Amino acid sequence: MKEVCWDFPLLGTGNQSGNNIAAITMFKGSGIMDGLAREVCQNSLDAKDKSLPPDDPVKVKFELVEIEKSAYTMFDGYQKALDSSIEYWSTSPLSTPKIMEFLDNVKKALSADKIPVLIMSDYNTVGLNGVNARQDEKSFWKLLVDVEGISIKQDDNSAGSFGIGKNAPFAYSALNLVFYNTLAKDGGRGFEGVARLVTTQKEYKGTLRPTQPIGKYLYLEDEYTGRPILPADNCSLAQIDVFKRTEIGTDVAVFGFKTNEYEDWEKNIAIAIIKNFVLAIINGKLEVEIKSHSAAYIITKSNVENLLFKVFADEPQLKYTRQIYETITKVEPVKVSIAEKDDLSIYAKYEDAYAQSLSRFRSTGMLINTTTSDVLPHFSVVIIVNDVGEMELSKTLREAEPPQHTEWKAKNITDNAPLKKKAAKYLREIGKEIQRILDDFEKADITNTMDGGVGNYLPDSSDESGSHEGNDGLKTDIKINEISTYDGRIVYNRQYESAVSGEGTNTAKSGIKTGKRKRKKKKPAKIPVVTPKGGHDKGVIPGGGKVKIVSPKIIEHRIFYKAANKYQFYVNCPQGYSRVFVQFYAGRDDDKNDPVVVKNVKQENIPRVDVNSEKIGPIFLHQGSNIMFVEFENSEIMALVPVFTMEVSDEKQGD
Repeated sequence: MKEVCWDFPLLGTGNQSGNNIAAITMFKGSGIMDGLAREVCQNSLDAKDKSLPPDDPVKVKFELVEIEKSAYTMFDGYQKALDSSIEYWSTSPLSTPKIMEFLDNVKKALSADKIPVLIMSDYNTVGLNGVNARQDEKSFWKLLVDVEGISIKQDDNSAGSFGIGKNAPFAYSALNLVFYNTLAKDGGRGFEGVARLVTTQKEYKGTLRPTQPIGKYLYLEDEYTGRPILPADNCSLAQIDVFKRTEIGTDVAVFGFKTNEYEDWEKNIAIAIIKNFVLAIINGKLEVEIKSHSAAYIITKSNVENLLFKVFADEPQLKYTRQIYETITKVEPVKVSIAEKDDLSIYAKYEDAYAQSLSRFRSTGMLINTTTSDVLPHFSVVIIVNDVGEMELSKTLREAEPPQHTEWKAKNITDNAPLKKKAAKYLREIGKEIQRILDDFEKADITNTMDGGVGNYLPDSSDESGSHEGNDGLKTDIKINEISTYDGRIVYNRQYESAVSGEGTNTAKSGIKTGKRKRKKKKPAKIPVVTPKGGHDKGVIPGGGKVKIVSPKIIEHRIFYKAANKYQFYVNCPQGYSRVFVQFYAGRDDDKNDPVVVKNVKQENIPRVDVNSEKIGPIFLHQGSNIMFVEFENSEIMALVPVFTMEVSDEKQGD
């Protein structure tokens, strides 16, 4: 034979195949352009030429061109294979409407005079070594083009682990056709096309016989042997300008790119790249150029901030990316050790405009995922796995990723119980480290203008005229008039009764009362007074001295949900107060409030104290900002209302 042509190998006793290819389908619907952006840029980052200076970024170019179909015989051969597929399935008893619809769509895409081709090219990489490898040599060209279900990367730091990410480009091709082109560091040059159709048929020894669904456009030496197309083969398609490489690297070309489905593809691919590789871009590891006849974008370390906050300022897909950018660029990381020393970096930043987010990154700078909550305040946390030592943590978490590399979960490891157990342990430890850092968060990281979201109540605003709205539309000075508790008591804000104290014997009842019983007009029972024994034991007797229970003046306070049953409590005081008590009430569906039990509390520069009571205190509040970390017995997310009380001998209190 010895010719450049299409080859669909005979099926023999193999299985027939329809159009439902799981390895391609999984990359559809994972985001507008996310699947393509993630797989292409990830593979390019994995192939970085380590002999280049560390500051040299991997460069990736996305370019849309149009190819005249009539100028290249490749399209004639593909049309013949497609027609054979249509003929085969139109008479097959196993045919389905979906198969015929799939073939009809491919036929329509192939009928165009000009075929749109999206070419994705990388530079400062090693290309695909092994184009001319012997049978006993490892070939990374073959692993990409000729092998299924195996992932062997040229770098141990690579992110792939399943060998199916290479199917992502097919999800964006109306022809289910992708070409590969490389100039490798080992000097090899190769060009080859791969089509993923359905079972088709071809003539063999005078009879039409079914073939496999995957066909190759290559140099066919005989009916059993083929190889990549080399420059000496004079393939006209391989000689067009976009495939004439002078720099080492690889091109992946999506033939029949779905321009109708992705009309604004330039913007969408730019957004997908920034969203998924913002860390790699910030660190100067990746630069991307996007180009077509109608639009162009350049994404680099120097302009990514402008893209995030100006060009794409209103783009909702980048909402959390903007938080990630500010967190990484404005906060110093905390390095912790999970499996090896300093193998994890944690960034944490509070901002009143933030929605809660936790973002996870590989060391290459690719985002794994961001878990979020729009209803909870107000922090951004970014964790980055660092490749140090034996890369124990990095390698383990890589195995805990699904094929799309979009999460870390031990359950994704199904065939190695010890590794699964190790991954679960590492993930638990990561969670504990994140919580520890948030527990110890200093007030310097919180502004005085934060909005609490949950528990956003201001019981004592300087504006006595009533509630008003802040910039975010949330109430910022709600006055608490009444709190009804579970046992029928009414607790009034800033309205407490007085008690008396003196000398005498201990009594079984409290000398301090708060409020009145709801709907009960009976007078409260008088406190029994016991004559002191010998006149020396302390107790409660009528006397001249008084301890007054009042509510301290609070300028503002906020409660920030953090995780599980832990909250951060911010209080701003006009002056210092001593012997302050705080009780928290949780809102109910019936608009009433129940007291909640506090397990422990930690104030700034003071060790954590066990409480195990409904009331915290006595504590000291100094003038200005006060930060407390409070852990409740109830682990549900609660809208909390704090009530402050204070024991004073007169109404004037200060530092």
